Amino acid sequence: MPIRNISANLLPYVSYTKRYGALQATENLISKKEKILIEAIIAFEQKANQLIGYLAYKYDLNLEEEHPFGKLITRKNDLWKGSIKENWNYQFHGDACKFENSKSGQLLDVKINRKENYGTISDFYLLKFVETTDTLSYVLDEINTSESFYKIIAELENKELIIDIDKSPFTTRILNKEKLKNVL
Repeated sequence: MPIRNISANLLPYVSYTKRYGALQATENLISKKEKILIEAIIAFEQKANQLIGYLAYKYDLNLEEEHPFGKLITRKNDLWKGSIKENWNYQFHGDACKFENSKSGQLLDVKINRKENYGTISDFYLLKFVETTDTLSYVLDEINTSESFYKIIAELENKELIIDIDKSPFTTRILNKEKLKNVL
């Protein structure tokens, strides 16, 4: 798939150029499977941010605060699990919040300990998101084993398209949007 026909999901991250030579050179930097997986990561990030927004609206959370989910994660009340709009159920656990759609079965596990980085990448939960998201079935058609899926994530890390923004021993991996602009 030539870069010129790239999915609308990637448009916010793409610096488009009409110079054919630049496009041709760029196409060789990442594979078709890597582009498809990047699309899935972007879809995950968008859905994670939407669901966090639903929680913030329902419970009047200020996402700019250091710990905006404090009143939701405590077991002293029943707010640590519940439901939000569009058939989504949530459950806080550790440093994450599991979201599951009661109608579609779509599943997201969203890390909540990194301000504004709700689309952090966990190999296992990203695969679960892809497996439970109907609109991403093409990803599984192209990347049809979990081993291939995890290998492509590792390749994206090696190319620094996925970066860790945390300090050891913790990991918080996100898309490197600056580098994506130069590659896609």
